[in-house]
Amino acid sequence: MTITTVRRGGAALAGCAAALAVLTACGGGDAPAESGPLATKPAAEVAREAPDVTRAAGSSRYAFEMTYSTTGSPIGDSSWTMSGTGTYDYERQVGDGRITTADAQFPVPPQDVVFTNNVLYERNAGESRWRRFDFSQLVDTPVGQHDPSQQLDLLRGVSDDVREVGTAQVRGEEVRQYAITIDPQRLAAASGVVVDGGPVQAALQAGGPMPGQVFVDLDGRVRRFEVSIETSGADLAASPEMSNMLADNPQLQEMLRNRRTTSTISIEYFEFGIPVTAQEPDPSQVDTGPAIPAIPGLPGGN
Repeated sequence: MTITTVRRGGAALAGCAAALAVLTACGGGDAPAESGPLATKPAAEVAREAPDVTRAAGSSRYAFEMTYSTTGSPIGDSSWTMSGTGTYDYERQVGDGRITTADAQFPVPPQDVVFTNNVLYERNAGESRWRRFDFSQLVDTPVGQHDPSQQLDLLRGVSDDVREVGTAQVRGEEVRQYAITIDPQRLAAASGVVVDGGPVQAALQAGGPMPGQVFVDLDGRVRRFEVSIETSGADLAASPEMSNMLADNPQLQEMLRNRRTTSTISIEYFEFGIPVTAQEPDPSQVDTGPAIPAIPGLPGGN
């Protein structure tokens, strides 16, 4: 899956993943606890069940951080870091947050966001009008491309070689730490969160294994999830889906072949069961944002 990031002045396909998190800051790898509901479960089963257990809590706060770098771009190498925090209602499938982006090349002011289903609303902090972005032609899920709940679906692609590392502390609570690998082929085939034949599916199928970690509390809920993603433009350009999209644009094909992207994403979930007041903005205060991405075969493309 991808995390697609909207930035002022346009929209950019940030890279293959799966939106959001705080980098590892947990305690040491002590020996696993010998008691509790997770003690007798296989590690892979714990990892795959954790998303549903997390959603069953009803709501939570989240905090994320994402670093993204690219080389081989016509405009030169670049890197930026995005972070944010907010609340999410897993039952109503709506959330909000405040996002900041550190980008030396393209400074971006802090953004307020609201997300529901496949729709993202964003505005510069302090502004009154919102911009609306619909990602329905890229993703295929009733949960939504940008919300913290959807990021949990990356765990549907966890391979069978999950390893329990030990116990750790996340925000002062004891958790179990698991080393995981997300198989992009398995994710593309089984997750049901991407549109068949689209660029998100192409990115997954062209990508390599995604190493990561998931930290699960004693109730079985995800407390922190981390994943690293590397994508080769040459592999992506060679995929059937992307080849069909770019067949009539050799310049885009060449640009894509030379690109290599690296992303590190992490997200924390905490304060489960809190009230969430997020709601879609009043339509009279909403403008339609640019199509994402504007290439042949996609919304806004020729």
